[in-house]
Amino acid sequence: MDSSSFSAFMPHGMCYMWRWDILILHVGSDLLIAAAYFSIPAALFVLIRKRPDIPRGIIKLFVAFILLCGITHVVSIFVIWQPIYIVQGMLKLATGIVSVITAIVLWPLIPKIIAMPSVTDLELRNSEIAALNKRLESRLESLSTLAGGVSHEFNNLLTVIAGNAELLEQSILDPDDRRKLTAIQRAAHNSADICAKMLAYSGSGHFVMEEIDLGPFLNKLKLTEYRKHAVSLQVEAKLSNIQGSPGQLKQLLETLITNSEEAIDEAGHEDGKIHVAVYQKHLDTQDLQRTEFEHHCEAGDYVILEVNDNGTGLSPETREHMFEPYFTTKFTGRGLGLAAVQGIVRGHNACLFVDSELSRSSTISIAFPLLSTKKTSYNPPRCREPELVLIVDDEEQVLRVARTYLEELGIQVLTAENSTEALALALQYGQQIDALILDYLMPDETGLELLEKLANIIEVDTYLTSGFTRGEIGDPALHALLTGFIAKPFNRKDFEQIFGKQNKGT
Repeated sequence: MDSSSFSAFMPHGMCYMWRWDILILHVGSDLLIAAAYFSIPAALFVLIRKRPDIPRGIIKLFVAFILLCGITHVVSIFVIWQPIYIVQGMLKLATGIVSVITAIVLWPLIPKIIAMPSVTDLELRNSEIAALNKRLESRLESLSTLAGGVSHEFNNLLTVIAGNAELLEQSILDPDDRRKLTAIQRAAHNSADICAKMLAYSGSGHFVMEEIDLGPFLNKLKLTEYRKHAVSLQVEAKLSNIQGSPGQLKQLLETLITNSEEAIDEAGHEDGKIHVAVYQKHLDTQDLQRTEFEHHCEAGDYVILEVNDNGTGLSPETREHMFEPYFTTKFTGRGLGLAAVQGIVRGHNACLFVDSELSRSSTISIAFPLLSTKKTSYNPPRCREPELVLIVDDEEQVLRVARTYLEELGIQVLTAENSTEALALALQYGQQIDALILDYLMPDETGLELLEKLANIIEVDTYLTSGFTRGEIGDPALHALLTGFIAKPFNRKDFEQIFGKQNKGT
C-alpha cells in the first residue's frame, strides 16, 4: 500500500485544529496507555516462568490481545499526522478478533477460577495444615515416649529373666535342663532385639553418639564372613568421621545385608552378590530432593554408606511401603527391619536414598553428616582395677543380677534403690568407691540428675545403664563425667568386658 492511498484523507490532527494543548493531551495519554500495555506481557512472561503449572494457552491470548491494544494506541499517535486509517482499522479488527477468541476461551474457565481458593482460604488451609502437623508431631512424640517406656519396662524384666537364667546355668548339669535355660536366654535376647528395633523406629535408642570412622568400623564387623552370598567391601581411603551409635549402625548394616540376601534368594540367583561401599561426597539441594522420606539435611559433604545387590529389585508399590512396620512382599509381616532402619537414619540426622526398579539391582544409600566440632566420646577409666562399686537401680531384681556378676569377678558391691540411699552411701564410703553404675530412668530422678549430685561428693568412673535411652546428653559438663554405658538387658560378658580383664590382670 503506497502513500497515494492515503492522499484523499486528512490527518487526525486537523480534527484537533492543531491545538498544541489537545495534541499533548492525546499523544501523552496514548503513550502512557501503550507503555502500560507493553509492560503487562513482560509481567506475564515472568509469571509463567515462575509458575509453569499455569495454563499457557490463555496467557498467550492475553499477551496477543494486550500487545495489539498497545500497538493500536501507538498508531493513534501517528494518525494525528499521517492519515493511515486503513492500517489503524486493520489493527482494530485484529484486536477485535483476538478479543473475541480470548472471551470464548475465558468464559469456560470462569467456574474453575471461581472455585479456586482465595488468599484468605489458603491462609486458613495453611493454618489447618500447620495445626495438623503439630498434632502429628505430638503423636509421634507420644509414640517415642511409649516405645521408650515400654522398652524400659521390658528390658528390666528381660535383664532379670536372662540374668537369672545365665546364673542358673552354672549350677545345672542336666543337659535337658540346660537346653531349656538356653531357650529362655535366646527368647530374652530376641525380645531385647525387638525392643531395640522399636526404639530405633521411633528415632530413639542411642544414648551417646560417638566419633566413628566408618572404614575401620565396617572392617571390625566382618561383614564378608558367614554370609549366604558373597559380600564385598570397598572403603574410600580418606574419610571424615561421623557421629553415630555403634550399636544402631551395626543393626542398620545387618538389616540391609539381610534384606539383600532375601532379595537375592527371591530372585533365585545362585551367584548372588552384595556390595558394600563407603565414600565421601558433596550433596547439593537437588541431590537431597531424591531422599526416600522427609529429611532436614542441608547441602554439604557427607559420608555415604551404600549397599547394592543383584536381587529382584523393587516395584513402585513396594518402594511406597517398604519402610512401614511389618510390611513384606511375602505372606505375613516379618518384623521392624527396614522400619527400624528408617528410625536409625532419622536419629542420626542422615538421609536415605533408594535406587531400584523391578527385575534389576537395588542400591540403598545413607548419607551421614560429617562430625561436628562438638565431640561426644566416653572418658577413659580412672581406676583400672576397681575393688568397690556402687550400683543404683530402682529394680531390686536387677540389682541382684548385677551384684552377682560383679561379685563373680571379685569386686565388692554396694547397692541402692533410690537417690537418697545412693547419696548416703557416697557420703559414708567416699573415695573408697571406685566406680558407679547408675540406672538412667528412676522414679524419683534420672541417673544424670543423681550423677550431678554425686559428682560433688566423689569423683569416680561412672557407667550409665538403661533399657530406654533417647538422644544425646545435652549438658557437656555431665557428659564429661561419663566413662561408659551398659545397655539393658545386660549379661555376664558385658561386665567382664568392662571390669573383668583388669581384675584378672590380663
